[in-house]
Amino acid sequence: MTDAPLDRPGPDRIGRVGALAWVSIIQYFVFLFVVQAHWTTPYSWIRNAISDLGAETCFHSESVEAWVCSPWHRVANVSWVIAGACMTIGALALYRLFPRNRLSHIGSGLYAVAGIGLIVVGLNPEDANSHLHGIGAVIAIAGGIAAMLCLSITLRRAGQWPPVARTGIVLGVAATCGFIVMAARVGGPAMFGLWERIAAFPVLIWLILCGGYILVGSRSAVAIPE
Repeated sequence: MTDAPLDRPGPDRIGRVGALAWVSIIQYFVFLFVVQAHWTTPYSWIRNAISDLGAETCFHSESVEAWVCSPWHRVANVSWVIAGACMTIGALALYRLFPRNRLSHIGSGLYAVAGIGLIVVGLNPEDANSHLHGIGAVIAIAGGIAAMLCLSITLRRAGQWPPVARTGIVLGVAATCGFIVMAARVGGPAMFGLWERIAAFPVLIWLILCGGYILVGSRSAVAIPE
């Protein structure tokens, strides 16, 4: 088996659909601001959890020690379900464009699962089903970080899409640190939102960048002989 790059055609129709699915995840960030704009209590990206935007009722959150009240919660939850579906669709449609090795297949599979986790988050608001919501969030964030690192490392080793590979490794390291600090509750409730965003946002940002890179005409995909 060799790691030498081999020329391959650009993405076919299925590949373009997958790339578009990943690029469309940008709506996730757009609607974060839209929903936040209709927030009725003080909202902080440093303190408040992302999930607070999808809460169905107004309540005092013990996890962030702040009031949560999101009138446009349905918009947030629908946005998260769509983003999760796009993650999974893109992972299934694009896996053939990544190097054909075990690490790459693991990465694509983990992104597909992470997308399902985000769908679970959107379908189960934190104040409606906290158990399923929490499980979905962990799967989406931890699974997404692992997926990003797996795909970025295998791209790096194969010499494929260097900007995407380098960016993914940097974002993956930052997200891993954010997840560890978040899990350790460093800074307590006052810092939870910041650590969560450092852990979660890179997972989605890398997909948007990767999908865009594919769409703008990258033709340096690699096939590694089996």
